[in-house]
Amino acid sequence: MPRNESEQGLIDFANEVTDRKGILFIPSFSVERSQEIACVLKSGNFKHKVVMDGMALKVNEIMFRHQEYLRDPKVFADSINSAVLVNNERERRKAISEPCVVISPAGMLVGGNAVYYLQQLAFDSKNGIALVSYQSDGTPGRKLLETGKIETRGRHMKVAAEVKQFEFSGHSDRNDLFDLIKNIKGNPKVLTVHGDEDSCTKFASEIHEKFGLDAYSPRLGETITV
Repeated sequence: MPRNESEQGLIDFANEVTDRKGILFIPSFSVERSQEIACVLKSGNFKHKVVMDGMALKVNEIMFRHQEYLRDPKVFADSINSAVLVNNERERRKAISEPCVVISPAGMLVGGNAVYYLQQLAFDSKNGIALVSYQSDGTPGRKLLETGKIETRGRHMKVAAEVKQFEFSGHSDRNDLFDLIKNIKGNPKVLTVHGDEDSCTKFASEIHEKFGLDAYSPRLGETITV
């Protein structure tokens, strides 16, 4: 899906959920993705409250200290300064007492304050959950997408909230990576990581076939000496 369609789709979903008096939970990576989503909502003139929680707040502080590295510091500052920043359980409970959007790690629902928000919001059909990060195999986020269920208090329970996924990947795609490899000088060994096992193995084979390089997908837990 083109990037502008993902952004508009997220804004539309946020408006739909809050218009029906619900809360939209957006589990998001602390670094960059949480801030990106806040900027998308601000730029899209989303009118309801935007709440930010968890490790994303620490990242906000770091970005404020180093705004020279941001593409548009004003948009970033406006987005974060207009958000409600949650620091404790009392503020957390208060934040979700009215329609709003909550942005909080973890992006794949593995721990973090995402667990709290899931338990509070997932079982009311007025609410929504927007997944804006890649969901790896075996993660709660992937399970939610594939089964519509989450594990809470030791039980697998069906989610009543509306769940949608939006493509906001910050990674280069397959063709972009091939272009990168094509321009590398010399004969380096290539390690394919940060993906599903089958995808990494296949990608390593394709790199070897296309460029003749020694490409390899390390096994989980394997130690590589560089």
